[in-house]
Amino acid sequence: MIDLNFSIYASLVSGILALIYITLLTLMKGVERKKRKVLEKRRTLESMETQSPVDENYEESLSRGLESIETRFGFFRKVLLPLTLGLWILLLGLPYLEGASRTYTSIIITIITVFLSIAAKPFVENLFAGLVISFSDSARIGDTVEIDGMYGTVEEINLTYTTIKVWDWRRYLVPNAKLISKEFLNYSLNDKYVWACIEFFIEPDANIESIEKELIEETKKSPNFNNYRYEDPQIWNMGMEKDAVKVWLAAWATNPTTGWNLKSDMRRIVLKTLKKHNLKPQLSHVEYKHFNPFGDAKPLSEEREN
Repeated sequence: MIDLNFSIYASLVSGILALIYITLLTLMKGVERKKRKVLEKRRTLESMETQSPVDENYEESLSRGLESIETRFGFFRKVLLPLTLGLWILLLGLPYLEGASRTYTSIIITIITVFLSIAAKPFVENLFAGLVISFSDSARIGDTVEIDGMYGTVEEINLTYTTIKVWDWRRYLVPNAKLISKEFLNYSLNDKYVWACIEFFIEPDANIESIEKELIEETKKSPNFNNYRYEDPQIWNMGMEKDAVKVWLAAWATNPTTGWNLKSDMRRIVLKTLKKHNLKPQLSHVEYKHFNPFGDAKPLSEEREN
């Protein structure tokens, strides 16, 4: 009776694990094909347009990205079989653990637990985080992202870390566990359109209405402005400072790359227009500590408040 019950149990375990293995293997292949197609459709793999010093930089970046996808999913497929076999052996051995010495069983479990929690914890955490990233769309190769103040493109997603190619071509390495546990901006998640916005200050007695139309018309002339089916550039009065008026100028860009260039165009347009109207841009009595490469400078006063 015991052998009969064990045979039924073994057959049930084997069938369930075989079904899980085939399902996961099929899912992995489907996700890998999807990731490859998305990457191959990208027209650019740079966070901003540059005259690359590397010949055929797009082809090289595309090849590196495709290789990263193949390496990751190839590793997961290879590991899936031994993990399934190990789980199969463990489940088949469960009925016999009742007759084994509890002392030896406790020692073995303790050793495995200590090893995983201390020696292999960082590796295991990042490996599982890499698995989560691989099957999700939170960060994909070619996505334009901003994390820890770094603005760039996801160049590679490896087993334990992700490489961000920063706009100035530096490589920022982010552990996968950190990438899934913190907030970051993904400009390519659902669509690539960017509502590019710059902030500037003008004299409080200036007539913003007199230059508003000119700023909008000049911005519309920018080759980086997306004027197809979208609204005209907008200007807002965003605050009254002690000696300045805070103004926002915003316009649509097709993607983060043209958004970068559009912001640069708008800054030049603002300076040129203010100079034409004999107005000087104000700093609102604050020092500018640093420059956010995709956004605007952040005043020291705002940083102290934060």
